[in-house]
Amino acid sequence: MEKRIIVAEDDSLIRMDIVEMLKDNGYLVLSEAKDGLEAVEMVMKYQPDIVLLDLKMPYLIGTKVAKVLKEKDYQGCIIMLTAYSSEDYIKEATINNVSGYLIKPLDEKILISQMELLYKNYREKQELKKELEKSDRKLKERKIIEIAKGILMEKYSLNEEEAYFKLRKISMEKRIGISKLADIINVTGDLL
Repeated sequence: MEKRIIVAEDDSLIRMDIVEMLKDNGYLVLSEAKDGLEAVEMVMKYQPDIVLLDLKMPYLIGTKVAKVLKEKDYQGCIIMLTAYSSEDYIKEATINNVSGYLIKPLDEKILISQMELLYKNYREKQELKKELEKSDRKLKERKIIEIAKGILMEKYSLNEEEAYFKLRKISMEKRIGISKLADIINVTGDLL
């Protein structure tokens, strides 16, 4: 799969070199930005897979761009490019969901291999996050159903199996999800 990328670098020669390296290695460069404000605009417009952000840019430095993108819930991989390795910048980048930090000057093989590694790690992290959210959602639904079963058991003198069967039967008859039905029972305390 061709990865879509935006390059934000204020130095036009460095930006041109990076874009050429990326194109030579099968990346689709969607856009280029020469300052932080353009970077935000281009990322929000194109929603690339990867954003390469220079740290020191006019108007908004890279870490501030990353902060704006985080607030706007950008879901791609952000990689910072810099000649500076200050601990403060690294902390700020980490807080703002930056996946990695590459030090300039950039050698083509190192750039591509590090980008691939950072993107792979980013994707794996996203998949784990989705799985965790799915598990959390299922656990919450299970708790809602358990509470509703308890209400039905008490109100109608049912055992646990009978209460679940009643929930499932009504859910199928009314074509409503069992967890939604359980939520209604939990709110109303009844099922008539």
